[in-house]
Amino acid sequence: MQGIDIGTGPSAALRGPAALFLEQRLSGGAGDRALRHSLNNRSLGPGQAPPIEDFLALQMFDDPVQGQVAVFGAAQIAGAPTPYALRLRIEDDAVVEVEEIISSARHGHFADVDQLLKPDVLYEAPVPAHRAVDRERLRQAADSYWQALEESDASLARFAYRCDRYDNGKKITNNLSILLSQDAAVHTPASCIYATRPARPLARNRRFPVLDTRLGVAVSFVLVDFHPAPHIDRPDCGTFYMAGLFKVSDGEIRSLDEIREIIPLGAEEVWPAPALPPSGLA
Repeated sequence: MQGIDIGTGPSAALRGPAALFLEQRLSGGAGDRALRHSLNNRSLGPGQAPPIEDFLALQMFDDPVQGQVAVFGAAQIAGAPTPYALRLRIEDDAVVEVEEIISSARHGHFADVDQLLKPDVLYEAPVPAHRAVDRERLRQAADSYWQALEESDASLARFAYRCDRYDNGKKITNNLSILLSQDAAVHTPASCIYATRPARPLARNRRFPVLDTRLGVAVSFVLVDFHPAPHIDRPDCGTFYMAGLFKVSDGEIRSLDEIREIIPLGAEEVWPAPALPPSGLA
């Protein structure tokens, strides 16, 4: 497993236990003492987490206000690199909640796990103070994407001019290879949203466990229902269980990465959406 920067201060109090969790996860013991553990929206009991052989590339983000950590990258499972996302809640130096997404989609129209082996340093770059936003505006910018997706109306999303979108490592926007697919289009972030209209998406259980104003990073976990579309033969209908990683500057989404797994359509929410934080914490 690659080394993880623990940092200092409040971040270290979260990153230390998170790094220990990841080390123990490789030995098969992590999560057994957590109060709750889920994988791909399914609750797990002690000892039920599938084995992970290694973490090939990881980026870690933390939120001391909410006591949560999120991890994005690639894990090695059954000898193959696999898209991986993780959320941890930490209380009194102990991991009390574990939420994992392990995707079965490694390559294809919406996946290219090999690209996750070189995480984008953009997400770890601080945003200049005069171009940063507060916690609430950071959450609103990220949530504008889910709202736009739910209404298939890209005008609602706060996309920056330079924004691109990545799914399980695959660059979905401004990629000529998509032109050769059944979509037969070179997509922008906006056209991706408009293209979902036949599937009548519903973005529910939107959660934002990490809001980092210094980095301009928002992490969101969500369930998006994509319904079968008339006259369109697509294999990817169902509920997309997604972790979204947003880079925000000037109040706009500069880049978006998603790690996702498709689960049965309409799957019940394992993790309830928390109430919005008091305005004093926003």
